Amino acid sequence: MKKTPAFCLLVVSKKCNFHCKMCNMWKNKERKTEREELSINEIKGFVQDLKNVTTEPIFIHLIGGEALLRDDLCEIILYIRENGFNCSITTNGFYINEDMARKIVNSRLTGIFLSLDGFKEETHDYLRGIKGSYGRVMNAIDLLDKHRGQDKANRLSIGITMTMMEKNLDEVLALTEWANNNEKINDLFLNACLQPFDCDNYQRDWYNSKEYREIWPQDHKKISAILEDLALLKEKGYKICNPPEQLRLIKHYFNNPYRFIHDQGIKCPRGDLAPEVNAYGDINMCFCMSPVGNIRAKKFSEVWFSKEMEAAMEEINTCKKDCDIAVNCFYKIENITEYIS
Repeated sequence: MKKTPAFCLLVVSKKCNFHCKMCNMWKNKERKTEREELSINEIKGFVQDLKNVTTEPIFIHLIGGEALLRDDLCEIILYIRENGFNCSITTNGFYINEDMARKIVNSRLTGIFLSLDGFKEETHDYLRGIKGSYGRVMNAIDLLDKHRGQDKANRLSIGITMTMMEKNLDEVLALTEWANNNEKINDLFLNACLQPFDCDNYQRDWYNSKEYREIWPQDHKKISAILEDLALLKEKGYKICNPPEQLRLIKHYFNNPYRFIHDQGIKCPRGDLAPEVNAYGDINMCFCMSPVGNIRAKKFSEVWFSKEMEAAMEEINTCKKDCDIAVNCFYKIENITEYIS
């Protein structure tokens, strides 16, 4: 029996306007590449073809870089929705003014996650590398809530994502309380910091480097206590997307990021139907593997039902490599797909 994707990540742009401490993607503008990002027609073609793989209203989650740097993003969202899929995005919120908030709501976007990495303005702005970015997020929440209307059954879901780092650890629980008590916020997703994305040189001992001392939590007892508090709050019914078992698993990740999967017997869920199409059309099933194909060379549906894809899924499902990525949103597939519905 052929498998169908549980959800799909679509990187709409590698460009970013922020200078985040925990990500190097903004440095892409300094890196020369001959590859053009997908056009809107190529994206529409992929969305149409995805219907040959699944008839379920799965989520197509749009990410960057910064997704809203694309002028045609709302047109892409509307096209995805008109073709029967759910659609969500992650954004830094910087470009959400009155007009953009109205366009986002009118595009029928299912859910939006705004990155907020500090309860204090100065913390968020420092980690994001852009002064005033905290104020933009708060304004975006107000504007999106204003335009989404009162129909709770069908209206846009507004969520917050926070990446837990040394610099903001003392603010994690305060931000959790604030989000839980804020009627405008539907969900809070907490991520463990990873080695900064798009590093030129990936090193397994990166977290021991002085360069990342403000990112990687220095006191394991402290972060473990915070994670246990979060797990207990989730069990009490707080608006935390992460299941309690994931929050407790993150303790083991921070103790040893490249052994926690083996030590805790975790199976990577990427082989169970979580494809990513990047900004250049590459079809990835794992960040640590070569692309299985490219939608510019062959339709996604052809690649999905190919022997190459079958082999890639088998390799992931039997993978014994030390890996840190599964600690976050790929801990379980349902973490991605159930929070909004």
